[in-house]
Amino acid sequence: MKLILPKNIFSLFLKPLLPPEYKADILYQESSLICKSLEYNTSAIALIPSLELVNNRSLFVSNKIALSFDGVLSNSYFYFVEGEKKFQKIYLRGDISLNEILLAKILFAEKYSSQIEITLDTNKTVEKGKDYIIAGDENFHLWDYESAISLADEVSEMIDLPYVNFVIASQDKEALEEFHKKINPIDERINSEIINIIKELSISDQTNEFLTENLGSIYFDMTNNEETALNELIKLIFYHGIIDDMFDVKFV
Repeated sequence: MKLILPKNIFSLFLKPLLPPEYKADILYQESSLICKSLEYNTSAIALIPSLELVNNRSLFVSNKIALSFDGVLSNSYFYFVEGEKKFQKIYLRGDISLNEILLAKILFAEKYSSQIEITLDTNKTVEKGKDYIIAGDENFHLWDYESAISLADEVSEMIDLPYVNFVIASQDKEALEEFHKKINPIDERINSEIINIIKELSISDQTNEFLTENLGSIYFDMTNNEETALNELIKLIFYHGIIDDMFDVKFV
């Protein structure tokens, strides 16, 4: 059974939960392309950015597993020019998805009263004097993430709930139900297994320590709390006029 995952450290954390048959057929893709792949792999299971559901409302969504954050640990970070008070243009780099684009607009409107312009930065190198949002593992290899602002922390504070960054989804309801039957229970033992995964990553000792120390702010369960949080994100998109109507997530 094909499983599609984004190319980031956090998707690797799900590895201890996966049945053998899913581990054997994993496709890693850029976050922005995963939903497109589900159009052709109609029975595949995928870990998708949560707000991709806005444009893919027919997808079935797991009511058991998600990737959520509520602290400094995040898949995306803001890097601002020191001392800057007004924001006009934000540059995006890394494994960008619809989440970063939509939530950045909302956060700047609500927190800084700024209507920002968002631009995809395709340059090979970054430039001084620019404000950036970096998504994915680039944060942990090339940036000073510990002095940056966690997107997850900002969103979690705004909705007073965990930030549901990724959800498990599929076009095939039966395939998702079968996945649920075979997946290992999510319990405290996963933390020790994640620590072993972190040790195997090609990252600095500083990043290893940062990830390990902040594992308490990442969640793998899709509980009622996370379901409410996901619906709150969709409400935000609606209230800011980004979508014209509310919709119900098709939890399975």
